[in-house]
Amino acid sequence: MLKIYYSADSRYKVDRRFVLAYIQQSWVEREMPSGVLSVAFVGSRKAKKLAVEYLHDNIEHPVITFPLVTKEQHFEIATGENLLGEIVICYPQVALYAADKNREINKIIEQFLDHAISVLKQNLGEVN
Repeated sequence: MLKIYYSADSRYKVDRRFVLAYIQQSWVEREMPSGVLSVAFVGSRKAKKLAVEYLHDNIEHPVITFPLVTKEQHFEIATGENLLGEIVICYPQVALYAADKNREINKIIEQFLDHAISVLKQNLGEVN
């Protein structure tokens, strides 16, 4: 079972139910392991701060994925469940991308979630 911790600022028009259902469905379809995943929608400043700190660039990436399971280590939360990773999506970048491509925001969110889940799956595959 996948447990998802979700956070988003109320000013971002994100359909929480859609995001959670889409992740759950994608997780099952890709036969991903049980554990805990964090998903956060952030603003431009936070996205840029994360990029500077972890990616060593000064770009507002639309999505940044932090896999937390490696061959060398894994993290457990207090309940004993594995913390699999974190997906951070820059909502202003998603909105700009959707406008530029003339597509619905949810379709763009799906695209970025697919990318993030693929990164997590690849990282988890290296563990097995």
